[in-house]
Amino acid sequence: MKHMTRLRALGLVLALGLVAQGCGDDGGSSATGNTGSSATGSGTGTATTTTLTPKQGGTLTFAVYAETGGLDPVVPNAVGTTGGHELNAVFDTLMRYDVDSAKFVPSLAESLTPNADGTEWTLKLRANVKFTDGTVLDADAVKFNIERHITYKSRASIQVALIKTMTVVDPTTVKFTLTTAWGNFPFALAGAPGMIGSPTAIKACGDKKPAECAFNTAPVGAGPFMIDSFKAKESITFKKNPNYFGGAPYLDGLKFVFLDAGREKTYDALKAGSVDSAFLRNPEVIKKAQSDGYQGNLAVQSAGGILLMNNGYKITCAAGAPAALCTGKTDGEKVATTPATADKRIRQAVAYAVDPKVMNTRLWNGAGFQGSELFQKTSKWNSNTPGIVADAAKAKALIDEVKKEGKWDGTIRVLCYNGNPNFGIAVQAQLEAVGFKVTKNDDQAISGYITDIQVKHDFDIACWGYNVYQDDPWINLNGNLNSTSASNWIGYANPEMDKLLGQLLGAKSDDERKTALAAISKLWNDDVPSAIFEATGEMIIWDKDVHGVASNVTAVARFEKAWIG
Repeated sequence: MKHMTRLRALGLVLALGLVAQGCGDDGGSSATGNTGSSATGSGTGTATTTTLTPKQGGTLTFAVYAETGGLDPVVPNAVGTTGGHELNAVFDTLMRYDVDSAKFVPSLAESLTPNADGTEWTLKLRANVKFTDGTVLDADAVKFNIERHITYKSRASIQVALIKTMTVVDPTTVKFTLTTAWGNFPFALAGAPGMIGSPTAIKACGDKKPAECAFNTAPVGAGPFMIDSFKAKESITFKKNPNYFGGAPYLDGLKFVFLDAGREKTYDALKAGSVDSAFLRNPEVIKKAQSDGYQGNLAVQSAGGILLMNNGYKITCAAGAPAALCTGKTDGEKVATTPATADKRIRQAVAYAVDPKVMNTRLWNGAGFQGSELFQKTSKWNSNTPGIVADAAKAKALIDEVKKEGKWDGTIRVLCYNGNPNFGIAVQAQLEAVGFKVTKNDDQAISGYITDIQVKHDFDIACWGYNVYQDDPWINLNGNLNSTSASNWIGYANPEMDKLLGQLLGAKSDDERKTALAAISKLWNDDVPSAIFEATGEMIIWDKDVHGVASNVTAVARFEKAWIG
């Protein structure tokens, strides 16, 4: 991956989040939004360069974005926004991404080597690495752990779904045979599937579900730190692992706390000295941290803010449900939903109506990362393919064209949740300005909102975010746009897009990936499956006395070489 531009440090990419935080503009990344310190590459690696002599001791307190549901890699999402920092501390990963070399490199592994076409990868482990309970980290342990992601359908299961077979060649060698070529397979082993726990400790749980097992709050790994205490709703603490294969950490320990999801309270705690490092996701707070001169890792996830549009999702009927569509239908019969946005012209009208610059102003007072293109200019994957430029006249013309056919009266439904009322208000105002009749629902809790989108598919437009990893853009693009994907909530289907996503998956170099992504960007503009208005900025910052923080894929911070002084 490409080295990222700097704010005062290197970039860091984060994953996840339903409604993104950035902003949008009139077709390209605007110079009026938050343009300083945006990242263009993977955003992983050593965060600072220093010639100071590291100091031993101390506990680093880190304010997380969200509380984790546990420390078993198959339980939380295990990314930067949820649990990833904590899990990396106790497990490390088989592979990691190194910014300086712009490559995936071994961590707990010794090497990972592909065959000629990328359908087979051979993992070689370091000899004599042990978990903190004394169990050897061997090939059987790797196979056992990765199989658990499949068995329990973890959030990382999409990353291991392409593994056809895992063969233990010898105690330190595992051969992965994939169902198709994946040129970026090391990405999977740098994330949750590469976080290997002690089989001895895991098997002690017996038949208990992972979330109910003692291992979930008292994990045993081979990482730089060991669990000290897990106090739900309070803190999670770790102590150094003196036998870590890379050498004992400088820090005596780590403490993870949750404050307010990376907003003002979190930033105030950093300034006051009650935390040493923090995760920010609010664009206005990020901009404030930048102007205050804090060092940190910033990255921008592509398509972090979108208007998700139902393309006519086909629901599979079961026992006559959902009743609105499936009454009298046989079980298994597929029935298409009938949203206004099933008509491409209406989707185009929405894209022309919503101005990313206006969204940025309304949501973030101009501090966000506005842009309607799939990959903004700060992204390493940018191909100079412009986004759709806001144009009220074009929007009105398309609306009038469809209305004249007599089958639609201009009504369109907008679904948001109650976390940010400005979102729905801003969308409604711009849509009504071009002639839509908007029915807005933005007063429900996020659980009901998710159900309407992912289960009932009962919406025209929804406030959403794709949050495409820069580390491996295929993961989220494929999940949202492939016609066969279980997480394609909108029913978008185009054989050409499926073909391009396959090319992206099999690409062996960044140049090949960029070629595929350029074609995907053009097809996105042609089909308008949804409307993008911003990218999502996320930043890990630290106090001036903190040094040596590093990072891995999906915005997971690494602390094995961190120190305070």
